[in-house]
Amino acid sequence: MIRCVLFDLDGTLIDTWDLYVRAMERTLEEISHEEVSAERLATLRLNSEPRLLGFFVPQEEVGGAHQRFLANYHALHETCFGGVYPGVQDLLKSLRSRENKMGIVTGKSRGAWEITLRHVPLPPFDTLVFDDDVSEPKPDSEGIVKAMANLGASPSETIYIGDSLSDLEAATAAGVKFLDARWSKTEAEISTFERAAAEIGPYTCIGHPDEVERFLEMS
Repeated sequence: MIRCVLFDLDGTLIDTWDLYVRAMERTLEEISHEEVSAERLATLRLNSEPRLLGFFVPQEEVGGAHQRFLANYHALHETCFGGVYPGVQDLLKSLRSRENKMGIVTGKSRGAWEITLRHVPLPPFDTLVFDDDVSEPKPDSEGIVKAMANLGASPSETIYIGDSLSDLEAATAAGVKFLDARWSKTEAEISTFERAAAEIGPYTCIGHPDEVERFLEMS
């Protein structure tokens, strides 16, 4: 029986792509006077801010660069944040009423999450694992394993919902079932995901957040 539902955050619960790209572009222009395309940022693991910044500045300067990124993230949030995906709030409310344990495992920093939380009234989660909390980011399974330990849940009791190949890899390595959230993907992105995912492990695709409950009822 599934009693623990873990979520990726960006691209799964909230739409932050434009916000992240613009905040990172502005930050890199300020600290390195370098223009970096969104395509290149995506290949450098955009959801892990300090690790990405480490590609452009010496390690001893990453902390300061990240604080600058957070300032830009805050300044641009109101105009560039894409919002909570339709159906997500209802899903989280329903899971809470069912007494499922809920957690987030994300490459986002705790600082960026706290900025978003000031703008968006998301319900409380039972555990939160950020990039700050792990030594290795996804596709390593460390974050998912840590979240399960925090909730006292086994892999057979847990599902992980995300939108990327690294999410699938992390879930597979942790031994938990994976649900591929497709509401943030284009058709081309879905096709690309499917081709690569066939080499990684099994998963269930879901086109809308309300399909999560149907999956739980059938599990």
